[in-house]
Amino acid sequence: MRHPFLIVSHHVQSDNLLAEVSKKFDVTIVPSGQDGLTVLAEETQWCGMLAALDLPDMSGLDFLEQAAQLSTAIPLLLAPEAHLAETLGQANRQSVFRVVLENTPAADLETILLDASRQFDLIQRERQLHVQIARLTLTDPLTGCYNRLHLEEHLLKELSRSIRYSHYLSVILCDIDGLKEVNEAFGHRAGDVILSEFARSAGQLIRHDIDTITRWGEDEFLLVLPETPIRGAGRVANRLREQFAGLDCSVDGHRIACTASFGVAGFAPETGERNAVVEDLLLIASRCLLQAKATGGNQVLCCP
Repeated sequence: MRHPFLIVSHHVQSDNLLAEVSKKFDVTIVPSGQDGLTVLAEETQWCGMLAALDLPDMSGLDFLEQAAQLSTAIPLLLAPEAHLAETLGQANRQSVFRVVLENTPAADLETILLDASRQFDLIQRERQLHVQIARLTLTDPLTGCYNRLHLEEHLLKELSRSIRYSHYLSVILCDIDGLKEVNEAFGHRAGDVILSEFARSAGQLIRHDIDTITRWGEDEFLLVLPETPIRGAGRVANRLREQFAGLDCSVDGHRIACTASFGVAGFAPETGERNAVVEDLLLIASRCLLQAKATGGNQVLCCP
């Protein structure tokens, strides 16, 4: 794999350098700090950047400090031997990966760049692992929906944003009808199939990257629909109710009826004093859901 590496220097011997390192790196050389910042702002994922201590428009340390805001590339500093002692302390404070002497042989410089690229790969893998851990922490393993830990912060943020900018916000509390009886009659594997099918159906109807689905309880889900008035949320709930009821859920040859009940509530800017607290919003949705189930289930009830 060829790693993109940026060198910022106006006096580097580019011909000799490129001859030595071109087999392992895609090297780009620019003469000034501003040119380097412009290049870093592009979409290329640079694995490392080597800046000369003295640049025509800024110091190499100033460049690396600004570059850290634009790129995750590993920073290295190219310094003359005469200034090495005074440079090392500041370079360490700025977490510069390594200070390289200007007279370093090209073969040794290739090794240094390779070390930096390996460090970059290690950091990227660690970041990906942290993302995966965070995703597992915030999602329900069965359905892939968010869990309540994520919802607490997310719903508070969305409601606060709706109040601040006078936007609509709706929530749909969903409950699978008769899931307890399904588990008792056919086993929990059948119940898991129904829960997964409901989550899949809901995922097909919501706006990705805008709306969210949360596993609210054993047989409950909560949909959060930003910038959606309650009538619009009611239509989403009805489409989900119809789609879910039309599914052919079969486990071990047994066809299982799939229905759900829905309670819809929301915040509306024209009545900003109502449902302006997360607890109030969820309480209204819960009461709507209970009434929908009390009428036999497979119902949608909206409470403005």
